[in-house]
Amino acid sequence: MKNEKIRIGVIGTGGRSKDVVRRLLNTWNQIEISSVFDPDGSRVKDFLAATKSEGAKVCGRFEDVACDKNASWVMVFSPNCYHMEHIVASFEAGKHVFSEKPLATTIEDCKRIYDAHKRTRLIFATGFVLRYAPIYRKAKEILESGRLGRIISLAASENIAPDHGAYIMKNWRRLAKFAGPHILEKCCHDLDLLNWFTESLPSKVSSFGGLDLFKAENAGLPERLGEAGRKAFAGWHDPAGEKCPFKSDKDIIDHQISAMLYRSGVSGGFHATLSNAIPERRIYFSCSEGTMITELYSQTLKFARIGEKEEELSFKGDLHGGGDTVLAKELGEAMIQTKQPPSGGEEGLCSSVVALAMDDARVKGAVVDLEPIWKRLGQN
Repeated sequence: MKNEKIRIGVIGTGGRSKDVVRRLLNTWNQIEISSVFDPDGSRVKDFLAATKSEGAKVCGRFEDVACDKNASWVMVFSPNCYHMEHIVASFEAGKHVFSEKPLATTIEDCKRIYDAHKRTRLIFATGFVLRYAPIYRKAKEILESGRLGRIISLAASENIAPDHGAYIMKNWRRLAKFAGPHILEKCCHDLDLLNWFTESLPSKVSSFGGLDLFKAENAGLPERLGEAGRKAFAGWHDPAGEKCPFKSDKDIIDHQISAMLYRSGVSGGFHATLSNAIPERRIYFSCSEGTMITELYSQTLKFARIGEKEEELSFKGDLHGGGDTVLAKELGEAMIQTKQPPSGGEEGLCSSVVALAMDDARVKGAVVDLEPIWKRLGQN
């Protein structure tokens, strides 16, 4: 390993940024912050204190971080709609880039990022933390062993609890102009996993959904459910201010179901909802010679070969199934050794495009053919 310091610039200093960067610095003493930018000065101060980086340069523009001569990497944690300009500026300044998911909020911005990266030989990492989670790595290992045969069909879901849904419906993620649709902002993790597990990309997608729970007419629901209901919908604290998740000026939806046909012939389904008494993040794999089920909340993995006894594995870990700890280790290794980490820009591109195509299919009430888009993006 190299012994010299790796200096990073950070654009966006909110909660996710603070957690990822703090883990990275705590894992690797060879990495340090050179510069930061966030329009909210109080967040910058909190971030620098949390990462013990008070000596870092505080910049007044994101361009100053991108062009920081002392930094070799830029880490992008800004709201989703700004990712494109922050990523492209960093590549054009000759920096390696880590971007939190999702890659961008439009296919056009995905194309601009793709083109900017292709003009360089720089490293591009994306924050698909679930790829680092032990439960999913074990699932991938089982699939690759051939024990279950090939994937025939799969069904995945991300059905979150009321407090999580309420938080989304009252903070900046409630507005597509900042976050993109919910299936992009929140579920791109899951769609990335499906691309990874199938080793393929969807060729066609269809989708249905709407806003039927978090509406003004349902604002009395928590009270009708009593004290338990009020607590269930209380939501996480939003530093930008509290709003009513039922009456907020949102333009995203709260339930969506999508169908996919992969190039490999695998058929798939994905279900996303924002208020559930029994939350789950589940993938059901129907394979030619067996079955496997992963569930992240309980961190359990069940699998069986046809005619054999079911096996169940349990995993332990903190946030995101322990993926954050592994991400800090492997991203740091990539920075120090100047190598591509497991989750790169191509993965970010493909997941974002699938999510955006799904929402386009929902809006149009049509089956969307992804092949022309993949051709434009070099995914032939």
